[in-house]
Amino acid sequence: MKNYQKKTIYLLIFSSLLNISYLHSQTNEKSSLYDYFDSTVGKDNLNINNGVVHSEPFRPMPNKNRYYVDEFNIGNLSFEGEIYTNVNLKYDIYDDQIIYKQNGESENLPITLIKDKVDFFSFKNKKFANLKSESIKFPNLINGIYEESYSGSDVSLYIKHRKEKIKIFQSDGVYYNFIYNIDFILKYNNFFYKVQSEKDVKKIFPSIKKEINDYYGSNKKLERSDKNLFMENLTKQINGLLKKSSN
Repeated sequence: MKNYQKKTIYLLIFSSLLNISYLHSQTNEKSSLYDYFDSTVGKDNLNINNGVVHSEPFRPMPNKNRYYVDEFNIGNLSFEGEIYTNVNLKYDIYDDQIIYKQNGESENLPITLIKDKVDFFSFKNKKFANLKSESIKFPNLINGIYEESYSGSDVSLYIKHRKEKIKIFQSDGVYYNFIYNIDFILKYNNFFYKVQSEKDVKKIFPSIKKEINDYYGSNKKLERSDKNLFMENLTKQINGLLKKSSN
């Protein structure tokens, strides 16, 4: 019997025996139920244990690893439509993979989850989505997992975190330096656009060129110090301007 079938059966049994009335209440109460269920049935029986053991074949230079954050963080995960809360997650942005590790007394080796089965995950107050259907529609632009930086009614901002590997030869062997890069993608009218400059943004929104020019002119310091926040604020402003012009 498949793991997700086991989980469904066990959950029905628990609901009947314990009369868990809060199943239909608030989201945090639902999360508590799943936490209780997972701890009772055991993590080994969950459908999330679906992948290969994660390994590190490249010896990194100090503080030059392949991860978004070089440690496991407690977060939430949607895997094959099922929500798992308070799980150990790590995001490998070199291979664009999510890694899961059991917590508690019986820790197993970390698992690289099958990416096609990952819907979204979140940790450290960031949400990441696997843009599977968008990757099919826009194969030359969209591929894999993106941070959902801002979601607006007209315009949304996605951030692609990635790292490139460079081989370093030293006296004691071969090391690898992982160089961090970032791409910004705007979603507008169900199309995706990669934006690298002010010119790119104006090309998408010609009706508000002046406002875009003013924003870039008055926020140069923020653009240099925190490009992510700069782009998020820009997207919010564009979204507000478009909404205002449509009224």
